[in-house]
Amino acid sequence: MKLSSRASAVFTAALLTASVIPAAAASAAPAQTTPAAWQAVSVPSSVTSPAQLAGVAAASASAAWAVGADAVTPAGTGTPLILHWNGTSWSAVALSGVSGPGGLTSVAAASPRDAWAVGTDSAGAIVLHWNGRKWYTVSFPDQATATLSSVAVGPHGTAWMVGGYPDSSGRPQLLVEEWSGKAWHVVNTGLSGGALVAVRVSASGDVFVAGTSSPTSTNNLVADEHDGIWTSLPAAPLDSVANVLGVSGSDVWVAGLFLSTTPGSTPAKICNWNGSTWSTVSIPSAGQALSISPDDSGQPQWVGVTTNIDPASTLYSHYDGTSWSNVPGATALTGVFEGYTVTAHIPGTNATWAVGGSASLNSAGNPVPASPIIEYNP
Repeated sequence: MKLSSRASAVFTAALLTASVIPAAAASAAPAQTTPAAWQAVSVPSSVTSPAQLAGVAAASASAAWAVGADAVTPAGTGTPLILHWNGTSWSAVALSGVSGPGGLTSVAAASPRDAWAVGTDSAGAIVLHWNGRKWYTVSFPDQATATLSSVAVGPHGTAWMVGGYPDSSGRPQLLVEEWSGKAWHVVNTGLSGGALVAVRVSASGDVFVAGTSSPTSTNNLVADEHDGIWTSLPAAPLDSVANVLGVSGSDVWVAGLFLSTTPGSTPAKICNWNGSTWSTVSIPSAGQALSISPDDSGQPQWVGVTTNIDPASTLYSHYDGTSWSNVPGATALTGVFEGYTVTAHIPGTNATWAVGGSASLNSAGNPVPASPIIEYNP
């Protein structure tokens, strides 16, 4: 997932307390109409604050990864960071051959021995692959000019990543690449120029992407691929799309924001495509919906958001199968500028990981990063 320019540069956090993940998370549980409370989970002491976490993914109840940047400067740059969950605690993972300035924006996990992460380091855009023993860099087409924002895994060892690159005239063009099992290759989607910020693969193997449809417009683009054919949906009623969850071609969910001319009134929004029309839900007290993650049946369950000025705590929106409702997180954010969370489903359960951060304002009135946040919902 790619954060908004504002959220990607702002991170702070209250002190996180240790939490033991319940054993019940190891097996699937019925979907909850009233969700359990979020729990704060300790960030490894080896993480050098200020730090930020921008993405999270789980392969199982005992294998998950969170990515972001370590030792972040006031300008918002740091060193690429990966944390690993082993079923008991989170720890930082050594990354050889990767250095700052940079950071990782998205991670996806197919199994405890197969995961991908994308972002930047001192050389530019990078792709990292986990083979069960170590993370290592993998080359890909357009590496010299590409910006990568999101990665997703598919069936049979496939993976997809999206972003953008400038054409010969410097105009932004969207980028979609697929991992065949041996190498990355560019996919000709036939979609118009712009940039993509999110990709998700459904249980049936359909690929859903979201981003901007035109280099000269803020019109959002949501498209899906089925059997090699790409189809663009009508633009969702959003000014900015941050994440996508495709259940099927006639059941697509996107998260983002709708700009308002009223000060302090820029609501986060969740939109659903039912095959013919979009419907929308606003999230009060939130600036942008950043992520949307499913329950174990593949239906939407949680949305992580960026909160507005001076939030009380981290914030989520929960779907009970009929309606969405706001749910506070576990981390108090009193006295900070804003906070954000992004979520990821834990396979085989209805539990969810979330990572994020918050920001305070310096003497010049600019947001500055601080410590990352990790939270868990059983």
